[in-house]
Amino acid sequence: MIGLVYALSILAKGIQTPQETVYAGATLIDGRGSVPVTDSVVIVKGRRIVFAGPRNAAVIPGAANVVDLRGKWLIPGLIDMHVHLDEDISPSAFPLFGVTSVRDVGSRLVTIQKLRALAAHGEAMPRIYWMGRNIDEDKPSWWGAVAVKGPEEVPALLEDMDKQGVDGVKLYTDAGPRVSRAVIQDAHKRGWPVTGHLQRTRPGEASELGIDNLEHVFTLFNELGKPAPKSVTGYLRGFVTAASTDLTATSARKLISTLKSHGTAVTPTLSVSLMPVLGERNSAKVYDGWATMPPGWSKFWKSSYWSFISTAGWKSSDYATAQRAYGNYKQMVRLLEAERVPIIAGTDTPAPWVLPGAGLIHELELLVDAGLTPMSAIQAATGRAARVLKREGDVGTIQAGRIADFVILDADPLSDIKSMRRIQDVYVGGVRLDRAGFHTKFESAKEPPPGKP
Repeated sequence: MIGLVYALSILAKGIQTPQETVYAGATLIDGRGSVPVTDSVVIVKGRRIVFAGPRNAAVIPGAANVVDLRGKWLIPGLIDMHVHLDEDISPSAFPLFGVTSVRDVGSRLVTIQKLRALAAHGEAMPRIYWMGRNIDEDKPSWWGAVAVKGPEEVPALLEDMDKQGVDGVKLYTDAGPRVSRAVIQDAHKRGWPVTGHLQRTRPGEASELGIDNLEHVFTLFNELGKPAPKSVTGYLRGFVTAASTDLTATSARKLISTLKSHGTAVTPTLSVSLMPVLGERNSAKVYDGWATMPPGWSKFWKSSYWSFISTAGWKSSDYATAQRAYGNYKQMVRLLEAERVPIIAGTDTPAPWVLPGAGLIHELELLVDAGLTPMSAIQAATGRAARVLKREGDVGTIQAGRIADFVILDADPLSDIKSMRRIQDVYVGGVRLDRAGFHTKFESAKEPPPGKP
């Protein structure tokens, strides 16, 4: 619904496309992993694609407007599968960088309602798939979570979430196996996907229970490595565990086999394991020449709100530990990809130095660095992501019947994934976005207070 409201509002402001528009000549990468189609034709009628394929198979309407895209590449609009809109100070940045859909994993209903109201008034906004507030057990482990005392309370909670209009649910760190099972079973009866950032329930156990998706590659190490000593606190603890883990051990092979056999997708979120450690100066180099880091964002990321992922007080040995851990994160992604465990792309935006929109493009670069091919990395943010969302009939691919969300690139991303930075145009629901205007709004972002209730 948000995409329709947004598209109609943009049309009302005068940035219109004819009822039928033909995008001709680009190399088409359809998001399904198919062989790219050179000299392709994509025909859009209203909000939907009515044809996508080679020119010699197309019937081009005589009255249609034809957009010449020779020498360009056309890909589906990107999907960021892990964002927190409660803390995002410039959501217009998502479509600016080709991210036309996001999966919000924990924000409040009031935040989602506010953003949808802004979209209705013409604000640039991605299509939002909302997983409701994180589900914990006993008591909330984070200010944005809700909690149940036991599995008997799950049906009432999910019924309330249903009334709020969620698109799925997310289990959180303190949800144990019994609550996790109850949530997964009830959600699946409702046709919802379930993801989880889990600690009390082991990743392999959650996979066997039928969870659709596991968040953060570092959580996979919870059942593989030794817990960090109690003397190690804060952000460093997870790195200490991962740095000492042997991924050639039987336990690692067993976990990967379990994820594969149950088809459990993993969202590595490599960005959130790397960018806060790099810090402002080195992270700014990531975006140099293609994305601006607005002063408002820099100020926001230096606030005390982000102390839980701060490197303040770290010694050189701590940074070395984080580097070893990150090496293991990349190796785990490589092993998962080799076994065809579904990898999907998410960023944990807006963690420090992870820019909305641009952060997903960088995440795809990190996935390629970890061992995915550029084609597989693109699928992680398009067709494969849409399947995990259970929205493959609407978004994620360029084929007849899908919503006309797509991105025009100036260079071939299959030859160099960094070509994803070279965006010419972005279309949401068949509507071409005014990216120049959105640049101005993004770069003037101001720091708000955190979105706590």
